[in-house]
Amino acid sequence: MKKIFTVLTLMLVMASFSSNAQQKDEAWLEYDNGVFMTDIGLLTGDPIYWGNMFTPSQLADFDGYQLIKVKIWDHTPYNGYLIIYQDNSETGPAEMVYMQQYSVEGTNDWTEIELNTPVVLDVTKNLWITFNNSDGEFTIPAADDCGDANSRWISEDGREWADASTVGMPPFTWLIRGLISNEGLSVIELGAGNAMVHPNPATNVLNVSANNMLNVRIFDMTGREVSRHEAMANEVAIDIAGYQSGLYLVRIETEAGVIVKKVTIQ
Repeated sequence: MKKIFTVLTLMLVMASFSSNAQQKDEAWLEYDNGVFMTDIGLLTGDPIYWGNMFTPSQLADFDGYQLIKVKIWDHTPYNGYLIIYQDNSETGPAEMVYMQQYSVEGTNDWTEIELNTPVVLDVTKNLWITFNNSDGEFTIPAADDCGDANSRWISEDGREWADASTVGMPPFTWLIRGLISNEGLSVIELGAGNAMVHPNPATNVLNVSANNMLNVRIFDMTGREVSRHEAMANEVAIDIAGYQSGLYLVRIETEAGVIVKKVTIQ
């Protein structure tokens, strides 16, 4: 990983991890102290990835909960993707389970992003709440260091990750929080009853169908968009003969909402 990260607008504050229950059925997962300290980005302004990881020991009391919302400090305008992973990796997120586009406007306050589809927690695995930017500069909002390396993961390409304090900058804590809940929720994908992705596993052609489909995007497990296909009908046949073997997410946008399916390509 190149050591070309840079920092803006410093001030001294303190941070700590907490999982503060708002009421009996909800809790915020957080590391930061809520005080914006600086923006971080690449000198070139290129897209980067950042995120916080919560361990099974931190999630142990939340079996049966779902991640329903995240929030991030909004200090500079840009567009990007929220990407959620659950896995047992200790070197960076590896198994993507959810992604969603988002944008921020530079309000200098928290921006909440409600997940289109709640993510059920697997408390035996790490939960990674990560972001990337597709435009803008100095996009990572940071607070003072809370002392936990899992509060400051960073990557230039979404594949190789590191503790931000090891890539040429002082330690910080990202201003990222996740709201989990165990009441009144069910995991319902919008329009999932009529959406199909087949065959699975797939080898040469992947067939995607859904009512009132608008487009289909395929992402690898790092969150990188591999291909995009406009839908002229309720079914799309996608040539995947040149794809590398592995797991992919198929994001289907319909008039009713967004459906995300996981597929194995061989």
